[in-house]
Amino acid sequence: MMVWLLFLICLCLPAYQIRFKIGFLPMTLLEVLILVLFFSWFFLKLKEKGLKIFREKWQALGIWSWLILFWLLLASAAVFRAQDLRAGAGIFKAFFLEPILFFIVLTDCLKSEKERKIVLFGLFLSAFYLSFFALFQKFFGGGVMSLEALGQPKVWRATSLFPQPNFLGLYLGPIAILLLGRKQNIFFLITFFLSIFAIILARSEGALLGVFFGLLFFFLLFSGKTRKIALISFLILAILVLSFAPSRNFLTEKIVFHDLSGRLRLNIWQGAWSLLKTSPFLGVGLGGYQNLVPQFQQPYYFQDKLISVETHPYPHNFYLALWLELGFLGLLVFLGILVKFFVSIFRRIKNNPSSKRFLLAVAGAMIVILIHGLVDTPYFKNDLSVLFWLIIGLSVLPNHFKNQKC
Repeated sequence: MMVWLLFLICLCLPAYQIRFKIGFLPMTLLEVLILVLFFSWFFLKLKEKGLKIFREKWQALGIWSWLILFWLLLASAAVFRAQDLRAGAGIFKAFFLEPILFFIVLTDCLKSEKERKIVLFGLFLSAFYLSFFALFQKFFGGGVMSLEALGQPKVWRATSLFPQPNFLGLYLGPIAILLLGRKQNIFFLITFFLSIFAIILARSEGALLGVFFGLLFFFLLFSGKTRKIALISFLILAILVLSFAPSRNFLTEKIVFHDLSGRLRLNIWQGAWSLLKTSPFLGVGLGGYQNLVPQFQQPYYFQDKLISVETHPYPHNFYLALWLELGFLGLLVFLGILVKFFVSIFRRIKNNPSSKRFLLAVAGAMIVILIHGLVDTPYFKNDLSVLFWLIIGLSVLPNHFKNQKC
């Protein structure tokens, strides 16, 4: 039962957009599914094992237990530093507590490769239907028009079932690399290429950059043969890009942030850094950035023309967002989570070489998040926070809970 609930949640991650209230409490369909999953699991385990379930779970997760505890404690403390206590509590519930509840059940209930495949198939199905709908928008309408270059007409960008094109890239990028961890069949190949095409249609350059480095990481480490192919392909691509003035100029603009998107991000980061300097150790609390940054972010002008006065919920940089929302200790705990994740991945590959393909895909998915996080915030959203802890959970699974029923 739990495995199929996990499958359903992965299939319906975009369902966080279905919002309603239970009494005075704002909820989403995704949150309801996670809570149903957790409490079904909890009462089942309580009936079987009693209160010793807490001790067993703590011991089973090892150092992850401490990292998760510090993560939640710092997020809890950040609620009380929030400008809006109710909004801060909502952020804690949706982006911190519920993804951890999902992680706990995931790491307890998946004990075989078959069960892992069932859950991941739900995730891959979500990538398929989102990518397919983005393709549908290309030919039958939908999406948004976006100003991408100053003085130029707006361009079309796919959004699929999301309100913004970047949301599509943030979601599909890590999943595209996870698809490489499976032995390929027609469905997985179609979903992989559809996902890449959908990211291109969304014009999500951060996602494309993340996917590029995720692919490079995967193929460089997969085997000696693929390493040579990856290096040769990278060199050929670099030569082609640098040989033609238009592609060379485009790449230069992106690297030095001279295009509109880059300049707007520099403006956002300057405001975020000015805000961070007011409380560099404790941060400004959950939701604090969105409430306080209008006092620090300057309107963006170009050639004396006002281009943007818009502020955003988060500063288009994962690491700045974590530092601002959770404080410096929160950023350190996050780095500790990453160190533990990659150490676990490579240790497991060394101990079990047959799992190398899958584990490299899991690590590659995290690379996508970390690279995309340089120019966006691939965590502070219901689906993305669950996806992040799903990836962490996939690195934990092989160590725990063999031959138990769930």
